[in-house]
Amino acid sequence: MGDGGKPIAWINASGPAARTGGADARDSLRNVLGHVHADTVDAGRTRISPTRSDIGPDGVLTDSAARETTSETLAAPARHLAAGDPE
Repeated sequence: MGDGGKPIAWINASGPAARTGGADARDSLRNVLGHVHADTVDAGRTRISPTRSDIGPDGVLTDSAARETTSETLAAPARHLAAGDPE
C-alpha cells in the first residue's frame, strides 16, 4: 500500500469523440501515482464515454450502464481493503 494506506481508484470520463479515449491522461496519471507509490486498485480504474444526452439537466449521469460501471469502480477500493489485497 501507499504511505497513506488508502487505495486509489479513478474514472476517466471522456466523450466518444476523443480519439484516444483519454488514454494519454490515464497513462500520465498512472505514471505519477506510481512515482508516489500509490495503492492503485486495478478494478478501480475504468473509463466511461458519456454523451451530452447521458447527463441529465441536474448534472446526474442518466446512462444505466455508465452508472453501474461508476458504482462498481467506486466500490473497488472498499473491496480491496476488506480483502486485504496486496495489488
